Amino acid sequence: FRVVVLMHYFEELPYRDIAEALDIPIGTVMSRLSRAKKRLRDLLAPALNSQELSES
Repeated sequence: FRVVVLMHYFEELPYRDIAEALDIPIGTVMSRLSRAKKRLRDLLAPALNSQELSES
């Protein structure tokens, strides 16, 4: 997932260019980005929840 995330969010490449560079279908680029975002949400959720509790 890391390469696709870096290419899309940091290098600001469109899906098509990422797919061509990695020789993968555009759908694979999209699914990898989706999985990466879900994984990040899952990793950050406990920290965000504990922060909300401490602010209450």
